[in-house]
Amino acid sequence: MRNLIFITLCILTQSCNSPKKDLSKITFTEKYDTFFGEIPNKFELSVLAKTYTGYYESESDEILHFNGSNLSDYRTEEGGFGTNSVRFAFTKKDHILCEHIVDLNTEKSIQKMIGALNSKFGKAKFVSKLDLTDDLPDSYIWQDKQIIYLLMGTTQNSAWLTVFDISYKELYDNRISGPFMYYYDYLEYLNKNHKTQKQISYYQYAKIMEDEGSDFCIDNYVEP
Repeated sequence: MRNLIFITLCILTQSCNSPKKDLSKITFTEKYDTFFGEIPNKFELSVLAKTYTGYYESESDEILHFNGSNLSDYRTEEGGFGTNSVRFAFTKKDHILCEHIVDLNTEKSIQKMIGALNSKFGKAKFVSKLDLTDDLPDSYIWQDKQIIYLLMGTTQNSAWLTVFDISYKELYDNRISGPFMYYYDYLEYLNKNHKTQKQISYYQYAKIMEDEGSDFCIDNYVEP
């Protein structure tokens, strides 16, 4: 009887201590009505959004987890820029999750996120430096089938990870820009030529562009 009570208490304790959400397990099929449960959040309207609602933001410890890494435990780090948080957008039509953005405001949590992404997906598909003479990249892309992960600002102690399903055209066209613009062109090239990333890597694409007279991709290429 004592053993049964002990096992029951352990299960309850583990359940209480485990995160309610792990951001790495989001599939973008989740519906707003059931997504948050009791997790606190606040809504901010986005006037620029056409197909999605705006953002529901949360700083809750229950939701700031990625692939088992806790991203909410470095809030008072010296030199940090504030509290880590995550924002969620849902489609206007069906109220289905279409994007989330993790704001990371300390160097330790940024490095935790990079480690968690590398652990789950392997090395990044694409990296970009603010200057080619810099020691480390400032922006990274990971991709898992239709879901893309854009991490920016990693050398500046204030970074953000934008995650979405590329089947949402508004997000696909608008998010893969700035330091990621060459990767957007790469994806467009694959689509146009009915190729996959296994058939043509980003580096191979950069060499193809060089052979066709465009040196921008290969001149700015950084090995992940």
